[in-house]
Amino acid sequence: MTLQKFADIIPADLPAIDVPGVDALMKDFATKSSNGAPITFGMFRMSKGEPLPYEYEFDEYKLVLEGELSVEDESGTTTTFTAGDVIEFAKGTKAVFSSPSTALTFYVAQR
Repeated sequence: MTLQKFADIIPADLPAIDVPGVDALMKDFATKSSNGAPITFGMFRMSKGEPLPYEYEFDEYKLVLEGELSVEDESGTTTTFTAGDVIEFAKGTKAVFSSPSTALTFYVAQR
């Protein structure tokens, strides 16, 4: 068994997502593939500003660590998630992200 420590990822510097007007940062910290089932984890931070549309090409879970993250689904329904909430995204999901202030999430994705 291999054990690896990833220290201090919550305050880590995250690179900006290259979408004009969107104040969002994201970084994959590690990816591992076992028996053809890759898994990735990382951090996503979004601040108040323009919304970020996204279509998932993989399954993902996000755990909100800080703040508030609003997600609009394909039907136009918006749900706001706060610290401690987990969001599940199935492959093919189309979502629009926004935040009334700022949000920090930890994600795990199969990609």
